[in-house]
Amino acid sequence: MKILFIQKVKALVGSEKYFLELTPELQKRGIETEFVCIYNTSDKEKTIPFITAYKNLGLKIHVLEVSSDKAIWTTLKFIKQIVKQGKFDLIHSHLIHADFWASILKRMYAIKCPIVSTKHGYDEMYISKNGFDAGKIEKNLYYRMCRFSEKKISKSFAVSNGLRQLFIDSKICKSENISTIHHGFDFPTIQTKPNDKYRYNNNQLIILGRIIPFKGHMLALKSLVKVKEVITDFKLLIIGHGDTNLILELKEFIEQNNLQDNVKFVGYKPNIYDYLSNSDIMLVPSIAEGFGLVFLEAMNANLPIIGFDVPATNEIVTDSKTGYLIPKYNTDLMAKRIIELFNNKRLRKTLSNGAKEKLTTYFSLDRMVTETVAFYNDSIKK
Repeated sequence: MKILFIQKVKALVGSEKYFLELTPELQKRGIETEFVCIYNTSDKEKTIPFITAYKNLGLKIHVLEVSSDKAIWTTLKFIKQIVKQGKFDLIHSHLIHADFWASILKRMYAIKCPIVSTKHGYDEMYISKNGFDAGKIEKNLYYRMCRFSEKKISKSFAVSNGLRQLFIDSKICKSENISTIHHGFDFPTIQTKPNDKYRYNNNQLIILGRIIPFKGHMLALKSLVKVKEVITDFKLLIIGHGDTNLILELKEFIEQNNLQDNVKFVGYKPNIYDYLSNSDIMLVPSIAEGFGLVFLEAMNANLPIIGFDVPATNEIVTDSKTGYLIPKYNTDLMAKRIIELFNNKRLRKTLSNGAKEKLTTYFSLDRMVTETVAFYNDSIKK
């Protein structure tokens, strides 16, 4: 079997880390792969680490830098040439741009093999406002591109049940044409030791990921206002890059609520385990998540997780066993749980042990790869 992956890449984050784990394992199972990486010039600095990491694995990658999303014909010509030369059994597109490009080429008869797609998420602006409530779906450009693309996609899988249901309820996908395959990773054993360079306070929280509206950073800050009424000495580390305007808004809130000594913006860091292993609690205050690799990274670092009871947080975190699920957007209760964990080291250990067990027993790379190969075989037979 020979598969071509297609994705527009913006940085080395969730879906890109997924490829770095999945693709070598597919090769071990006799599946030949190639990767088409399209990126905008404006994202070059953030994209190069992924390209370098992919090449270092000895994997074949085709790279195209474009000036903007408007360079669609340049992109289509580039992909068409690779498809023509490659004789692929399957095209696997990821995210809306790749779905759209592949579907156009299918309509042009440039792609003759089946196209499959992975749904890693949905329109970020929509999720920021509505979570995964399909009842509020607007038939905007994003939605129409999804519908247009899906007509030429043979099968899809979502990375969570909540995301799958959103695509079904919004009538983008038919239920029989979309399944779920949760992520799975084989994480390295963490060797890091306590280090004051990464430990800023005896009570340390961490949020890891892009700073964009649906990640819920503002909700976390609102909970900290309540935490400070009980515990004044703590620090939240915000790790990641993102929306400049949102960062300014967050900083304004911090200043208005006298949280300057309690919150630190660290920026993007590749050595996340140095920070995770020197922290006490992982906060994931997302309005909704397609999946969220940060959950698994926290589990691997033996951190209890506090997040809202929303997809896909509620598929990964088991309340009171691997962390805490908070009724959605209840920042008062989130604050209460933070205080509870700060004051109870034994409880933190119990929850983190439960999280580590769930990571190793279910969220494994072998399980994910096995399910993915079965999905490919079924797609080709169809």
